[in-house]
Amino acid sequence: MKYISIIFCFLFYVLIVVTSCRSKDLSDPGNKLTGKVETLQLRYIAWGCACANWVTEEDLKKYQDSGLADNVIFIEPSTPELKVPVYFDVTRHYIRVKGQFYVDEGYPKGTVESEANLDPAKVFRYTSIEVVNIPFEYPPEFDTTLVLSYSAIGCTCPQWTPLRDAVDSLKVYYYLERGDTTLLDADELFDGSNIPLTVQVTGQWVSENGLPTGFEVPKGKPEYSKVFRYTKIKVLESGRVEKNGH
Repeated sequence: MKYISIIFCFLFYVLIVVTSCRSKDLSDPGNKLTGKVETLQLRYIAWGCACANWVTEEDLKKYQDSGLADNVIFIEPSTPELKVPVYFDVTRHYIRVKGQFYVDEGYPKGTVESEANLDPAKVFRYTSIEVVNIPFEYPPEFDTTLVLSYSAIGCTCPQWTPLRDAVDSLKVYYYLERGDTTLLDADELFDGSNIPLTVQVTGQWVSENGLPTGFEVPKGKPEYSKVFRYTKIKVLESGRVEKNGH
């Protein structure tokens, strides 16, 4: 009986410690949605602080000289699957979300207390999200043409390497990203057996350490690398010499 009492007291102590150490969720479960469904185009502002980071395109233009910090918002996914994708790049993308604002300013669900003082802001709860390329014309005079070989590595990671490095032990690997959906998708050319697979692509580097738009991340941590966005692609070799390209 004595030992049972000791064990019970110990477990009770552990429960108290765990409960006291658990961070408090700052969101208000009583905060209601407005009932007005809206679609917003949002840009991410890297403030470098514990604060709301999203702003609508309209407010970005309206308050870019003054008052921007007072017009940023929080966003909250309706389900975990709708979190901002890992390939989102603040310099290349904005998001289009559909949902509703909460009535009162506050914090997204899951926001916990921290040492930094986090100011409340408007919260937008969204039920759909789309990552969109920021419209930017890459001057053709800066175009580069690369000849790349597909490495067929057994992982979800960068697969394309310069042809000159294809037999080198110190290879570098890149991601490829289509400039538009009418182009061949380089990453869908490999059918499991058509090695060697070589392409010639023309375009520009869009990220020194990122992921291509639409990249699907498996379980685990993604591997970041340089991303090349191409506007022209030609298959040079696909287990055989190709005569046609796009």
